[in-house]
Amino acid sequence: MHIDEANLQNLTQLWHKYGSKPVNVARLPLLQTNTHWPHRCWIDWRAQQNEGLEHLQGLITDNMWEESLPKSTFFSLWPRMSVSNHMHASKYAQHNIEKILIDKHWHCAFEQTAMYLALHHETKYLSQARSGFKVKPVATLNDIKQWVDISSKAFDYSIDLSVIQPLVNDTDIQLLIGWEKDQAIACGLLYKTDDIIGVHQIGVKPASQGKGFAKSFMLDLIAVCEQWQGKFVVLQASQAGKPLYDSLGFKSQFLIKNFQRV
Repeated sequence: MHIDEANLQNLTQLWHKYGSKPVNVARLPLLQTNTHWPHRCWIDWRAQQNEGLEHLQGLITDNMWEESLPKSTFFSLWPRMSVSNHMHASKYAQHNIEKILIDKHWHCAFEQTAMYLALHHETKYLSQARSGFKVKPVATLNDIKQWVDISSKAFDYSIDLSVIQPLVNDTDIQLLIGWEKDQAIACGLLYKTDDIIGVHQIGVKPASQGKGFAKSFMLDLIAVCEQWQGKFVVLQASQAGKPLYDSLGFKSQFLIKNFQRV
């Protein structure tokens, strides 16, 4: 599997674990959506492999699918991965769908850059030594509540405890908290699909931001990924977070645009 597709598979499978359902249009699993946090809607390109782009555009143009989505929904759009093109990203389909969304009064609320880091197991990945800073797995209900609190404050939106709590017992997921002495200040989620490990929801409490904790935390997480036998680490970087990931050696792949209704 091409690393571009592997990144998207890791992301969308995690959205499925958060709780998603198909939006059936003309009895086709055209779209998948989370009706609660993270409020995502996306095209299941694999379900459309046997359908032409023109047919897909016709379904998106229809208003039926919009009516069932909450106003808070973000429509996440990325280049279609073409099997016939050796999994290279095809921007043609993305451009056409994007135009339809804009015509239907959706606007691009924010962008993310898909990125990856190849892990070399002959390399020793060490966390950045920082006195008093430790990374520990979530183990108790109180840990889960602290994880949700950190993430909600770091991203300035409300995360549902009921979505995160079941993930603690998932063997493919690690929920982690960064502690500065006795204060929980950072959070992150690792999700493993085959030998790909996705890094998600990396956040630092506002009062602790700008002090280098994000880099220390990421170095710890990369070391965890290597110990977990990952071959690649993948993520989707915000514009604000991308410089950090660039400095850690992550390579850019493609752009993800997130649209919201005006």
